[in-house]
Amino acid sequence: MDSRGGPQEIALDVVVVGAGGLEAVREVLADGAVVATAVYCDDIWSALGHLRGSTCDAVLLQLPGLQTDEPDAIALLHERVPDAAIVAVVDESEETFQQRVSIDSTHERVRAQCLQADMLTHALRHAVSRAHLQRDMRQREAELRALFDLNPHPMWVYDAQTLGFLAVNQVAVRAYGYSEAEFLAMRITDLRPPEEAEQLRQHIKVGLPALHAAGVWSHRTRYGGEIEVEIFAQALPLWGPSARLVQARDVTAERRAMRALESSERRFRDLFEHSTGYICIHDMEGILFAVNQATAVALGTSVAELLGTDMRDLQSQSLRSAFDDYLRRILQRGEDAGFMRLHNRRGDELVWQYRNRLYVDADGNSYVMGYAQDITALRAAERAFALSERRLRTIADALPLKIAYIDADERFAFANEAYQRSYPNREIVGRTLREVIGEQRYALRHPYVTRAMGGERVVFEEEEGEGDAYRCLEITCIPEKDETGAHVIGMHAMLQDITASKREQKRLLHLSQTDGLTGLVNRGGFHARLQSAIARAREQTSLLAVFYLDIDHFKRVNDTHGHAIGDALLKAFAARILSKVRTSDIVARIGGDEFTLLIEDARDTDYVRRIADKLVAAMGRPFELRGKTVTVAVGTSVGVCLWRGDGAMSADILIARADALLYEAKQGGRATYRLAHIKPAEEPRGTRGHDV
Repeated sequence: MDSRGGPQEIALDVVVVGAGGLEAVREVLADGAVVATAVYCDDIWSALGHLRGSTCDAVLLQLPGLQTDEPDAIALLHERVPDAAIVAVVDESEETFQQRVSIDSTHERVRAQCLQADMLTHALRHAVSRAHLQRDMRQREAELRALFDLNPHPMWVYDAQTLGFLAVNQVAVRAYGYSEAEFLAMRITDLRPPEEAEQLRQHIKVGLPALHAAGVWSHRTRYGGEIEVEIFAQALPLWGPSARLVQARDVTAERRAMRALESSERRFRDLFEHSTGYICIHDMEGILFAVNQATAVALGTSVAELLGTDMRDLQSQSLRSAFDDYLRRILQRGEDAGFMRLHNRRGDELVWQYRNRLYVDADGNSYVMGYAQDITALRAAERAFALSERRLRTIADALPLKIAYIDADERFAFANEAYQRSYPNREIVGRTLREVIGEQRYALRHPYVTRAMGGERVVFEEEEGEGDAYRCLEITCIPEKDETGAHVIGMHAMLQDITASKREQKRLLHLSQTDGLTGLVNRGGFHARLQSAIARAREQTSLLAVFYLDIDHFKRVNDTHGHAIGDALLKAFAARILSKVRTSDIVARIGGDEFTLLIEDARDTDYVRRIADKLVAAMGRPFELRGKTVTVAVGTSVGVCLWRGDGAMSADILIARADALLYEAKQGGRATYRLAHIKPAEEPRGTRGHDV
C-alpha cells in the first residue's frame, strides 16, 4: 500500500487466489487506480507460501472453480496476514463450500453472477477499511488490557445485572488466590462474607446502588482469609451497558492500624483520667500544663490550681537545683527515672518514684510526660525490712542447705552462700532461673516451678550421673502469696543433697530384687519389671514375650550329687540363658529351679520361637561342674506366652499362662517348649502341679 490517503483512495496490494477467475475481477485488477500490485496464486496453499515472506492489503478468493477440502485454510490466511482484508467471490452453485466457510472468515462476500468492476472496487475498499478498524480495535484492546494488568491494585469488570465477572487482572488473581478461570465462573457476591453477600443481593434486587460508589468492603480470599478493600467503581460502556469497572485497594493494614491507634488513644485517656498513679506533663521550663486527678489529690489541691505551677515550687528550697539537673538530663537523654521529694499543702514531705520521657509535638515543641508513684511509706518500710533481711541473711548463710527466693518473673531475689557456692563465677541475684541453671536443667524443673507458682507446695528429686558420678538433690518449692492470699508473688526454693541416702536406697532395693545365688533378678524384681513392660507394650502396641523355664530332673541331680552341685548347676543354667538373649532382656530366678525371661518389643512370633529353640538346645548339652569334675545332663522345658499389647493385661495372668504352657511342655516329653498367644479376655489356666 502506498501513502495516497485512507483506504478509499490508496491503491492496494492484492493477492488473488484462483488464477482462472472471472473477467470482471481481471478488469478491476487491471485498473491501477484500485490495485497497485496483484499476485496470482492457483490455490490457498500457494498463497500461504507467497505470504510467508511478504504482506498485502487484501486477499481476493475466487471461490468459483477453487477446489479445496480445507476451509480452515482461510483461518490460516488470517494467521499469516492478520491485518489483511479477505474478500470472497462466491457462486450460488458453490453452496456446499460456502456453508463450510464461516461468515466471520471473510470481511466481504461478492456474488460472481452480478459482479461488476465498481462493485468489486467498493467491496475491496470496504473490506480493507473493516480490516484496518479491527486492527485498530485489537491494538486499543491490547493497550487497555496492558493498563488493566499493570495496575498495581486488583481490578475486575463485572456485569451489574448478572453480577458475574467479565475480566480480572493478574493482581486480583494473586491477591485473592483464585485463578482467572475461577474468577470468570464466579459472581461478585462470592467475594463477600455470607451476611454481607445477602445484603448486597437485596440491594441489587430493589435497585439500590451496590458497588457504583467508593466504599470499604470486606472480601474473602480463596483460602478463607478476610481482607478489607477500598472500592472504586464506574460504568464501562466499552464492555456493554451494564458493565462496571472496579478497582479494589487493599486497606486491611491501614484499617487495622487506624483501629489500633483509636484504641490506643482511648486507653491513654482512660489511663490518664482513672489511673491511681500520678501522671504529669510539663514543658521544658518545668511548668505543669496537665495533671491527672490522682496527682492533685495526693498534693492536697485541685487540678485547676496545679495547672501553670512551676514544679520547683512544690519542692523545698534546697532541692530546686536538683530539679534543674533533672531538666538537663532529660533534655540530653530523652528520658529520666529516679526519686523526687515534694511537699503537699500540709507541708508533709512525699517521696515519689518517677519515670519521665521527652516528647515533641507536631509543631516541634518539646514537652515531658511522666508517671510517678508515692513510695513514702514504702521507703520507711524498706529501711525496717533491710534490718530484718540482714538478720535473716545471717541465719540463712549459716545453714548447709541451698536456699533461694525466686520472684513471680522467675528471677532470683535472694540466694544464700551455700547456693552461691554452686556458681562461684556467676552472680545469681537479679538473674532468671533459666539463665542460672541452664536450658537443659531448666526444662526438667520447669513443670515443678509452674506448679509452685500456681500455689502448690512441691517436693521433687533431681538425679544425674551413674556410679560414682551419681548425684541426687531433693528440691522443695514453697509458694509465697501476697497479703490477700490470692496471688503468688514468688517461691522459696530449698535444695538438699540426698545422694548418700539415695545410694543406700538403691543398694537396698537392688538387694531386695536380686537372687543371692545366681545374681539374677528375683521374683519381686521380675514382677515389677513385667508390670512396667506391660504398660510400654500397651502404649506402643508391641509384642511382649514371657518365658517360664525349669530344669528337667533337677531333683535327681540334688539327690545324686548333693545341693552344692545343684547350686552350681543353677548358676551355670542362669549363665547359659544370659548367653542366648539380648542384654536388654530380663532374666530372673523366681525360686528353686524355676526361671523366667522377659523379651520386650519382640520382632515377631518366629523370632520368639528361635529364642525358645536356642534355649532348649543350649540346655540339652551336658553341664561340667566343680572344675569339670562333675558332668550332669539335664535339659529344660519352656512355656512361652505372647501378648500383643492390646486391651487390659496383668503380670499375674502372663506369668500364670507361661507356667501352664511349661506344664504342657513337660507333659509332651520335656526338653521342649510350648508357645501360645494370649488375648485380653483370656483367663489364666490353673498353675502346674508337675514334679520336677
